[in-house]
Amino acid sequence: MSAIYKESVAQLTPILGAGEAESSISILLEDAFGISRLDRLMQPNTELSAADLSRLQSAIQRLANHEPVQHIIGFCYFLGRRYKVSPDTLVPRPETEELVMHIVENYRTAHEPIKILDVGSGSGCIAISLDLLIQQAEVTGWDISPKALEIARHNALNLDSSASFELKDALKDLPFRSLDIIVSNPPYIPEKEQLEMHKNVTDFDPPLALFVPDHDPLLFYRAIGQMGRKTLVAGGKLFFEIHENFGPETRDLLASMGYQEVEIRLDLQGKDRIVAATNPPRP
Repeated sequence: MSAIYKESVAQLTPILGAGEAESSISILLEDAFGISRLDRLMQPNTELSAADLSRLQSAIQRLANHEPVQHIIGFCYFLGRRYKVSPDTLVPRPETEELVMHIVENYRTAHEPIKILDVGSGSGCIAISLDLLIQQAEVTGWDISPKALEIARHNALNLDSSASFELKDALKDLPFRSLDIIVSNPPYIPEKEQLEMHKNVTDFDPPLALFVPDHDPLLFYRAIGQMGRKTLVAGGKLFFEIHENFGPETRDLLASMGYQEVEIRLDLQGKDRIVAATNPPRP
């Protein structure tokens, strides 16, 4: 098994680079074949069956074509929980885990119901995590993609979450009730940046969840910010994941809309990644 691992990594390294090749093969062996790193160390001479070798080679070819390993195995982990993913949903990133935990830190011990709207739910990882980690949370997720909503509802059922999901357009629709929190990881990548991005993103993640027009990169932040001014309670909070290059612009936009206590938080890489803002009392 040790030899199979090394050969597989060597096959992919010229295409993906050593780090991504090692990570992808480790995930593939563990989650598709049940072979952990410890298994490889303790039983280095274990062999795969002919059928499993064929499956492995097929998966390696898909990796060589830059398909995300999470699409190949059909799921990913987010804050320790397993989520189904597909080409209709983004593969959740570690930065989004940071966004969720920033909210949880502030509301974990809430004693009153906390009404939360997650705009652009995708796989449902934000909405479901908040539902499971905040005892008083009442969470609704919106997405414009019916196929993404199928995935989100599957994940909620599988993880025993009471989060609900609705087919809505963030640029047109308004919530029908007041909210304590709106959270969103909306599309925020200008279309011109596609050429600079990895093929495993541009070729396999849904473009609808990624890109915004070059001339209006804050399109969704403006729309959701306007939504929040109408539907957040006084003192209600807005939480965004943002493009690392648009932190000050997003902060200034929200401040111009009347939000208070607008702050930018850095991710673990030291990049602008989260903007939080407070809805003031209405005059």
